[in-house]
Amino acid sequence: MTTSITPNSKNTTQPRGRPRITGDDLTARQVPVLAAAGRLLATRQSTDISVELLLQETGTSRPTFYRWFPNGMSQVFDLLIAKANTDLMVRIVSAISRCDNFEERIHAGIKAYFDWGWAQGPVVSGIYREGFTEGSIAQRYRRQTLDVVIGMINQQAEMLGQNALPPRMIETLVSWVESAGAVVFRQYPVKQSDVEQQCELTIQMFLATVSVVLKDHGIALR
Repeated sequence: MTTSITPNSKNTTQPRGRPRITGDDLTARQVPVLAAAGRLLATRQSTDISVELLLQETGTSRPTFYRWFPNGMSQVFDLLIAKANTDLMVRIVSAISRCDNFEERIHAGIKAYFDWGWAQGPVVSGIYREGFTEGSIAQRYRRQTLDVVIGMINQQAEMLGQNALPPRMIETLVSWVESAGAVVFRQYPVKQSDVEQQCELTIQMFLATVSVVLKDHGIALR
């Protein structure tokens, strides 16, 4: 005679604690915390923003915060700056892809950069303060962006049938644009009219400079 065995619910192993949150659900819950961290960056260094300060800003409990950000504040700023950096690159690539010549691409790329700064608000203030600090998260992503931009500009040179430009030269030109951005964005909030004026000034200065530089390398700006 065979006796069937009914599983005893008391002996069934149950996962302890709350179920893990992943994917879009986790991303959605992280958004207000990341936004709060961005606001705090307008007036503080990232190293001065503690978990306690962020919890006060958001009303989030400590256990909940660490469920969403297991690696603490380093993860918060990594995600925040990575998101801003990705947005910048998408804007630049999208803008220049719609242009027909080198000058139009320069104009569109610089405008995309200033539009990004305006859209990012307080986050960009923190990025400007820390983008040149050795070992900072902002510096790491700035380096990645520079490498992409160097590749993009030399791709344009190749399309014109010219040799690649020295990376240091490109980084110098890009740093001038960053400096122009820092003048207007480092103090938050800013006026959109000020951003637009600074953008136009930067475009004219950049075009005047790069036309001379390219001429020295036998490249006509067109």
